[in-house]
Amino acid sequence: MTIFKMEWQTSRKGLILWSCIIVLVLVLFMSVFPTMQTSAMKDMLDTKLGGLPENMLKIFHLNDGPSLLEPVGYFGYVFQYIFIAASIYAAMLGSKALVKEESNGTIEFLYAQPVSRVRIVLEKFLAGTSMIIVFWLITFSASFSTIAFFNNTDTTVKSILNDLAKIAIPEFFVLLFFLAVGFFISSILRSVNQSTSVSLGLVFGFYLLGILGDLQEKLSFFKDISPMSQGGPANLLAKGLDVTLIVWLVVISILSLVGTLFVYKRKDLQI
Repeated sequence: MTIFKMEWQTSRKGLILWSCIIVLVLVLFMSVFPTMQTSAMKDMLDTKLGGLPENMLKIFHLNDGPSLLEPVGYFGYVFQYIFIAASIYAAMLGSKALVKEESNGTIEFLYAQPVSRVRIVLEKFLAGTSMIIVFWLITFSASFSTIAFFNNTDTTVKSILNDLAKIAIPEFFVLLFFLAVGFFISSILRSVNQSTSVSLGLVFGFYLLGILGDLQEKLSFFKDISPMSQGGPANLLAKGLDVTLIVWLVVISILSLVGTLFVYKRKDLQI
């Protein structure tokens, strides 16, 4: 497991940094929730949201899911933006995994080890998956803690945990999807400098597809192919756990990994 350990050593700083940023943003946003319980804020939400155009409500996912006056409803609204950042992290982790060895000149060291290209890909993917698991555990431990701490309503801890599970489980597989697709992209790229822009384009591309599907009825099928839309907190809280979504995400992730192995085994590496 030499490559697995190397991957952790080179990527752990990024994991710590992203985790700290996510936790900090969660604390900052959730600390605002108690102010939502004032009568003035309740009146404003009732009057202002009711006066907004339907399309604008759809863009910001305010037309479905629990109320912003409920702790998990408010969290779901906030977390949709944090989830975009988490998806970018997963895509970047995958898209840099293979190509960075060529860009940094460390591919020669790997080739000096008794390992095959298949083993390089599998150990790196295992390391990336384990980092996503740790990242997601930290994120949702912080999510539960902040919701419970700032909750000034009658919502029970059990109810909060159940609602968080509806979000956490499917969204983990969305992150796994972006990690796997990122790996496939990494097997094609020639420079690590391209990975950031490609990762941003991948995540925001799917995000925009979901928005287009919400705004245009004739383009509603875009929502079905957008993991950002299907795995959004508001959608998950409104519809519950979607097993079909998870199955499709796993299937596509496996196909992406198989495609990565196929391309990387035949790639002319820059040594």
